[in-house]
Amino acid sequence: MRRDVQRGEYSETLEEADVNMSDKIREFLIEKNNRLLIIRCIVCLAFYASFCFIFGPTLGADSKGYINMIAAREPVYPLLLALFRTIFPESIYLNAVVLFQNILQTFAVCFCVEFFRKRFELNEIVTSLMYIIHFGVAIMCQFLSDRDAIYSNMIMTEGITMSLWLIFITLLITAILDDSLKSYPCALAVLTLMVATRKQMAVGYIVMCASVVLCRIGKDKIKKYLLRIVIVLAAVMLSYLAVLGITGVYNLALRGKFAKNTRDMNLVLTTTLYVADREDVSLIDDEVAKSLFEETMSILDESESNIAYAGKGWQLLSEHYEDHYDLITVDTTKDLFEQYAKNEGLSDEMEIQAEADRLSGVIVKSLIADNLGKYIKIYLSSFLTGLVNTVAHKNTLLNIYAFVVYLIAIVLMVLCYFNKSQRDTADASLIVIGAVFVNVGVTAALIFCQSRYMIYNMALFYMVLLLMSVKLFLKK
Repeated sequence: MRRDVQRGEYSETLEEADVNMSDKIREFLIEKNNRLLIIRCIVCLAFYASFCFIFGPTLGADSKGYINMIAAREPVYPLLLALFRTIFPESIYLNAVVLFQNILQTFAVCFCVEFFRKRFELNEIVTSLMYIIHFGVAIMCQFLSDRDAIYSNMIMTEGITMSLWLIFITLLITAILDDSLKSYPCALAVLTLMVATRKQMAVGYIVMCASVVLCRIGKDKIKKYLLRIVIVLAAVMLSYLAVLGITGVYNLALRGKFAKNTRDMNLVLTTTLYVADREDVSLIDDEVAKSLFEETMSILDESESNIAYAGKGWQLLSEHYEDHYDLITVDTTKDLFEQYAKNEGLSDEMEIQAEADRLSGVIVKSLIADNLGKYIKIYLSSFLTGLVNTVAHKNTLLNIYAFVVYLIAIVLMVLCYFNKSQRDTADASLIVIGAVFVNVGVTAALIFCQSRYMIYNMALFYMVLLLMSVKLFLKK
C-alpha cells in the first residue's frame, strides 16, 4: 500500500514537472525575440544543409592523408573520419561527416552572430545582415573560388576548424569584454582542439595573449592586469603541452611510438629552395644534404620553380610562388627526401619522415642567413596577398579595395576608442582585426597566404566593420 502511495506521489510529481516544462516552452515560444531566434537558426541550418545535400563531400589534395591517418597529420581530424567510418558504411560515411560539419558550421555561425546581437543590442536588420555576411562567404567559396566548394563540405581540417575558429573568437571576445571566468577556459579548450586538428591554428595562442594584453588595459588595476597576463601565458603553455600529449598518445596507439608529428620542416624548406641559387650548395657541409639540394635545384630549374623565374612586382612574385609551391613541396622534396631515407634502409614511416626532416633542417639552417633578403621579399609579397585574400580576392581593382577597407576599419576602430561609450565595440574589433594580421603574418612566414588559410577571418572582419558603422553613425 505504501509503495502504491509513493508511486502515485512520484507520478504526480512527474506530471507537475511536465506541466511546468510545457509552460516554460510555451512562454519561450510566445516571446517574440525567441521566435525570431528559432527562425534565424532554422534558416541558417537550411542554408548550410542545402550545400551538404546538393553538393556532397568534396575531396582536396590533402584529404587522402587524413583518411589514411599519415604521420604528418595532426590527430583530431583523422580520428573524426575514423569514428564516422566505424559508425557508417564505407559508401556513405563521408556524407555523414559533411552533414556533421555543416551542423557544426550552423551552430558556430548562430553562436557568433547571436552573441553580437545580444551583447551589442543589435536590431533585426543588422543581425540579419551579419547572417548574410556568413552566407555570402559560403556562396563565394562555392561559386567564385578555385575550389568550388564551401569548406564545411570539404574533407579537410577546414571542415571543422573554420567553425571552431568562430566559436573561439566569440568566446575570447566574451571573456575579455565581460571578464567572464568561464569563457577563458572554454576558449582555451576550443583552441587546444583546433591546434590538435591543424598546427597552424596555433596562431590562436598569439591572438589570445595579444588580445588580453591590449584589451584589458585600463580595465584592471596593474597587479590584477599583470597577474592575468601571467595566468593566460601559463594556460597557453599548458594547452600546447596538452596538444603534444594528445599527438604523442595518438602516435603511440597508432604507430607504437610516443612522438610528435613529422615533416614540420618541409614548409620552411620549400621557401628556402624557392629563394636559393645553385651556388648556395657551397654553404652546405653535410654531403647527403648537399647532394639532395643539387638534385632538387636541377628539378626546380627545369620547371622554372624558383624566384629567378618570377615576374617583377609583389603580385607576380606571389602568384609565381603560389603556383609552384605544391610542385616543390609535394611533387619534389617529399618524394626525393623520403626516398633517400628508404634507400638508407629505413622502413618505419616515422623514422623515414624524421630523417627527411633532419636533412631539410640542415639545408634550411645552412642557407637562411645568406638568403635573408629574398626571404623578406617573398614574405612581404605573401603578407600583402594575405591581407587582400582575407577581405576579397587578389586582383588589381580588389587590391585597392582591400587596402581602402582596411583603412576604413582602422579609422572606425580609432573613433570607437575615442568614444568612451564604444570601448567594447572597439575592443571586439581590435580582437578581430588583430587576428587578421596575426594570421596573415604567421601564415606568410610558414607557407603562402591562399584564400583557404585566410578565409577564417573574412566574415568576422565584415561583422565588426558593420558593427562599428552602426554604433558610430546609426541610432539604435
